[in-house]
Amino acid sequence: MTLELALVIAALLFVVGVALILLRRNLIFLLLGIELLFNAAMVIALAGGARWHSATGQVLVVFMMALSGAALALTLALLLRVKHDLGGDTVDDLRQLREEADE
Repeated sequence: MTLELALVIAALLFVVGVALILLRRNLIFLLLGIELLFNAAMVIALAGGARWHSATGQVLVVFMMALSGAALALTLALLLRVKHDLGGDTVDDLRQLREEADE
C-alpha cells in the first residue's frame, strides 16, 4: 500500500466521520463518527510508520486502540444510562437533561 492510498483512505474515513457527527442526531451515530475519526488517525499513523520504516506508528496505533476502546466502553455505559432515564437517545434529550440541571 502506498502512502498516497493510505492518505486517501484516511481522508475518506475522516469525511464520513465528520458527516456522521454533523448530520445525525442519534448518539450512537455520533459515537460511530468519533470512532471513524480515530480510525482515520490510526491509518495515518500506520502509513507514516511504514513510510519512514519505523515501528513507532504501530505502537501509537496500539495505544490509540486501547484508548479508543476504553473511551467507547465508558461512553456506551453513559449512553445506556441516559436512554434508561430519559427514554431517548438523541442529542436533544441530552440538552433537556442539561436544562433540567440548570434549573
